[in-house]
This record gives sequence, structure tokens and C-alpha cells, in this order.
Amino acid sequence: MNKATIIEDAITYIKQLQKRVNILKDQLVELEGSAEKTPWPTVPTDSTTPTQSNKSYIQADVSVSQIDEHKLWIKILFEKRKGAFTKLIQAMNSVGFELTDTSVTTVQGAVLVTTLINGIFCTSTAQQTEDLLLGIVNTCI
Repeated sequence: MNKATIIEDAITYIKQLQKRVNILKDQLVELEGSAEKTPWPTVPTDSTTPTQSNKSYIQADVSVSQIDEHKLWIKILFEKRKGAFTKLIQAMNSVGFELTDTSVTTVQGAVLVTTLINGIFCTSTAQQTEDLLLGIVNTCI
């Protein structure tokens, strides 16, 4: 490869990343907009637990996209709880994920974590990684 080809490839890759950033920004704005319009649903409770009647409930969600051969883009949404983020990161580290470019956003009792995963785990399919992460989220949080 000559220098011109390398630069062209780099420009193409950067443009792809910029498109992905814009898509994710739009999704975040949409998520925040829908949270403002529609309040989060509440957990149904019985009469024996009146203190939990105002507790919000967010369905855990995991989305994984393949960036390239060695990188996966991860989006995790879960209910905000004390220590939940720390437990999530510890569990992801314990299975060997190398996290980079991690962003954490909280809104109305929800936590949105976006990150890149580098390394050998990226050779498994995005669906396998998504299933693994959903299991981690449901177990740890």
C-alpha cells in the first residue's frame, strides 16, 4: 500500500465513524425526547409494599454492532441503581473485554453506556456478544 491509499482508507474510516456518531447522537436525542414526552412506566406493586409504588422500571437492553474485524460498538441501557455501573464494568473486565471510548449518560432513572470493545472477543459474532452482555446485565444489575 502506498501513502495515498493509506490516507484514503483512513478518511473513509473516519467518515464511517462520523456517520456512526451522528446516528448514535440522533438515537440519544430520540431517547431523551421520548423520556420527556412519556414518563417511564412504574413497577406494579401490591398493597403490602406501598414504598415501592413510585419506583421506576427500565427494561435492560443491549445492542452490539460490528465496527471492524477487531472492534465492536456496544450500547447498554439499564435501570440506575447504586453500584450497578461499577458491577457492570467489573463483570465485563472479568470476561476479558478491553473497553475504550466509553461514555455514560443518565436520564430519568436510566443509565446508557456506550463503548468500544477491542480484541479477540470481537471475532465472535455480534449476536453472541450481545447475548453474553445481556446475561451480565441481568445478573449483575
